[in-house]
Amino acid sequence: MAITKEFMEAVQAGNKMRVRIMLKDSLLIDPTIMQFEEMEHYAAQKMGNLYTEHDGEELNFDTSTWNEDYLNRQMVVVVKHFSKERIDLLKKMVGFLYKEKVDKIRNEEKRIEKQHKTQKQVGAGMAAAGVVLTAAGISTSRIGLTIGGVAVAVTGIVLIVKDKEGA
Repeated sequence: MAITKEFMEAVQAGNKMRVRIMLKDSLLIDPTIMQFEEMEHYAAQKMGNLYTEHDGEELNFDTSTWNEDYLNRQMVVVVKHFSKERIDLLKKMVGFLYKEKVDKIRNEEKRIEKQHKTQKQVGAGMAAAGVVLTAAGISTSRIGLTIGGVAVAVTGIVLIVKDKEGA
């Protein structure tokens, strides 16, 4: 995930309120919490502590009672009372209330990761096959086989390099 330019600007300006709002909004955008954690880490490095002391409100961690209304109320309150306890509640709530979205995002990430591994494996196989063909061409003095082997090896290397660039 990438941290947005707007978030970086809010952090650089030292605008804690805006940073907190963007952090809490990230929980709804990405209920896997990965974006929040990346943003929180970046902001903490640049700004220090973002959290306030807990305001004493008894937070409801009973998943059987969680609903959109309670989530929305806590999303409003967290802007002024940005405590670790309230953020912990919100993380758990979005993970619970948006479980299907979390599962969908994670499945898509796994699919993309598998696709990248496959491209890397194809590239490695092509590079190895190209080296073997090149060696066979050289040992049998067959120019066509040597050139073909080099071409296959280069294609495999290009696939590996492109995969690393895209990662």
